[in-house]
Amino acid sequence: MLRIRPRTALLAGLAPVVALGPAVPSMPVPAPASQTAAHHVSASEFQIVARSHFGQPGNASGYAVIVVTGRRQAWAFGGTNPGGRSAPVAALWNGTRAAPAKLPAGLRDFISDANAAGPNDVWAASQYGRYVLRWDGTRWRLAHKWRTGQISGIDTINSRDVWVFGTTVTGSERMGTWHYDGQSWTTVRGVARTILRGSSLSRHDIWAIARGRAVDSVVRFNGTSWRPVATHGALQGLRTHDILAMSNHDVWIAGDSTGKSGGRLVLTHWDGKSWHRIATRIHAWAGRLAAGPHGSVLVTATPLSLVGTGLVLQVSGRGKVSAASFQSPLGSGVSDIVMSRNGLTLWATGGVLTSQGGDAAIWTFRLSSAARDLERRETPGSTP
Repeated sequence: MLRIRPRTALLAGLAPVVALGPAVPSMPVPAPASQTAAHHVSASEFQIVARSHFGQPGNASGYAVIVVTGRRQAWAFGGTNPGGRSAPVAALWNGTRAAPAKLPAGLRDFISDANAAGPNDVWAASQYGRYVLRWDGTRWRLAHKWRTGQISGIDTINSRDVWVFGTTVTGSERMGTWHYDGQSWTTVRGVARTILRGSSLSRHDIWAIARGRAVDSVVRFNGTSWRPVATHGALQGLRTHDILAMSNHDVWIAGDSTGKSGGRLVLTHWDGKSWHRIATRIHAWAGRLAAGPHGSVLVTATPLSLVGTGLVLQVSGRGKVSAASFQSPLGSGVSDIVMSRNGLTLWATGGVLTSQGGDAAIWTFRLSSAARDLERRETPGSTP
């Protein structure tokens, strides 16, 4: 991988969703195809409440993922110096401050994904480091490390039921899917071998997206085996990036269109009876999905033409789309977003460029009690 220079791509090592560049003007969000007009929203309600720098002054730092573990508590993960000699970072967020945690010595590369079964049972994975860490309430330990491949996702049901997925954009089976039962790790064959990411409702009900040579697919675990799920062409012409199962009749997939309309952000929704596509006109790399207020979903993204800008979309089951863009003087990117357990605040993670390198950042958005919705008003703004 080429060394990434400041001011060109601060957080490209986090995921396609975070690719930063020079400062850009305020971004108008194009109207989604399913709507007559976009609901432009302001990012001025998102406030940077924590900025941290790790390593040498010229290093780029960033948070790739955030996981809620309590009413006012979450873990933020990422690293420093993508594209060069990098190191992982974990920080415990209490709603006010992000306190760095001590990780096992000798680890390299960003922490790219994480999942939690509880405040004392948190798991984190490094895509290129090929390792999984576990927090037991006292300290972080190395749970497992693979020799080849890369980790694309992790899903935790409890301390004795953990799934790790390892494939690539091209659907490599070099690592594959692994399951931990509390004592040992075993590889899983069949349709699960190219799972990219998964989302569990219970130990007997896990939804996942799998890479395919021509078309990606949806597979589902029933407690015993992984089975294909018919999508009836809903994923045709899409490259999927994330999946979120909110119930067995409410499943979301985020991805990008391919072909002539390549690069457009597309969401696919399962309502318990059929799949529906919500095709936006936004040219952006799809990022992470998260549950939003009022049964909506949130998705992070990076606009293709405005790589110094982060983007968060809110989408309702009826296909109503709202968006907020994140900017800073030199560039910023948003990698992940979650809603606090009390439903009062959104927490977003990513990074901002500085004159020397870059800082890891956490933004907050306080939801109003009357209308906890991203689309409350249409005023321009930018993050501080």
